[in-house]
Amino acid sequence: MRPSRKMKAHRAPLDIGRLQVSAEKGFSGYLKTIDSGFLMIDSFMIHYLRAGAGGPPLILVHGGGMWLYSFRHNIPALSGHFSVFALDMPGYGYTLPLPTRQHYGLEDTSKVLLQFMDRLDIDRASFLGHSWGGGWVLHFAHRHPERVEKLVLIDSSGLDVRDVIEWELLKYPLMGTLLLRLVTPGGVRKRLVRSFHRKELVTEEMVREVYLPLRFAHNLQLQVRIARHQDWSATERVLPEIRHPALVIWGENDRYLPAGLLGKFEKHMKNIETLVLSRCGHSAHEEYPAKVNSLITGFLAGKPS
Repeated sequence: MRPSRKMKAHRAPLDIGRLQVSAEKGFSGYLKTIDSGFLMIDSFMIHYLRAGAGGPPLILVHGGGMWLYSFRHNIPALSGHFSVFALDMPGYGYTLPLPTRQHYGLEDTSKVLLQFMDRLDIDRASFLGHSWGGGWVLHFAHRHPERVEKLVLIDSSGLDVRDVIEWELLKYPLMGTLLLRLVTPGGVRKRLVRSFHRKELVTEEMVREVYLPLRFAHNLQLQVRIARHQDWSATERVLPEIRHPALVIWGENDRYLPAGLLGKFEKHMKNIETLVLSRCGHSAHEEYPAKVNSLITGFLAGKPS
């Protein structure tokens, strides 16, 4: 943390975000259990939570289609060792856009993370990124290496490979917008089932929590822009320049990003440890939270895995 400057207020001065979350508490069981707030940056009002009274900062970045709910099984355990910050990235969860934006690419994502750290006086932090969140974190680490301590990547994007068909279709004008508008709880359930190897873990509560923020028009609009302006080839090119210690965890049975991609990270990034979890899908931190929490804690503390 930067001790020289006072921590900014956790609540944004506008009421609209707080009202939105208050309304959603009638539907979202998870929002009722957390003390989240809002942070104003240049173009967004970021919905986030902070947990843990001490320890080095750890910032959690969810993947595409998710929000900080994705880390519900990780925050309590990790906050016993770190000052944990989990945020809803723009286009997801309960974060609100301020002005209208024409596009939203990797540079914008890095700007959001940088401003988030600056507003909270976080000088340097470790990052945990899942799926697209891993790709966003990698881009940030390359753009702002002095702000990053260590990286934990779970089934991470950041390589120049095609996404599964439903994500690729989002990149097409009109088609992407139409597909998102047609999202239903049933569609969300199918996507989650594909994400898990242990399909019994996909509950109606999980489906509801993931679906609720997908109803917001501002999220749908921004998610289409994100899909169209996300260039992972740019991220892959700079992987050899990222020298931060990194732990890369992958599910052996990932049906979104196959475990074979781990070899590319091992080839391009020299300062990494890798681990494949058996009988595990795309979301290892949700499927085996106790194991993953232990791996993260040990790695960030400098213990051998």
